[in-house]
Amino acid sequence: MPGSEAVVSFDVDAAVNEIEAALDDDEHLHVAAVFTRDAYDLAYVDETTRSMYGDDGAMRSHFDRIHEYAGIDFSEIGLFVDDLFPVAEDVEYVATGMDYLTVVRLYVGAEGLLCSLSPDADVTAVVDAVDAALDADLGSTGNSIADGA
Repeated sequence: MPGSEAVVSFDVDAAVNEIEAALDDDEHLHVAAVFTRDAYDLAYVDETTRSMYGDDGAMRSHFDRIHEYAGIDFSEIGLFVDDLFPVAEDVEYVATGMDYLTVVRLYVGAEGLLCSLSPDADVTAVVDAVDAALDADLGSTGNSIADGA
């Protein structure tokens, strides 16, 4: 598995630091994983998440399975921007709220950052924190994905 810096071009450590600073005391970052269509890396995993798995191999297997769906993520961006909402210039993030966690996937061109957070975490604060931490603008379009940029 490549390191985070080999998977994406943005500063993952800066993003993780800003996310943690943006969360309230009762909100938590559980996982930060960087990804493209072809690769991913677990940049940060908290002890609560690690304790859910028997070992690192089981955890990696679970995240391998999650990464299998990265292509769907990027295809959906193209669908939203190119077909369903052509007035939109790009998709910056997608958030999925569940009873036990919130998953936020942020996009920078053909690269992404997946964050697993406490269920009541302030998603907007997390997105703003990542946006402030990066040297690149958040957002992805169908064209940036097709071009691999």
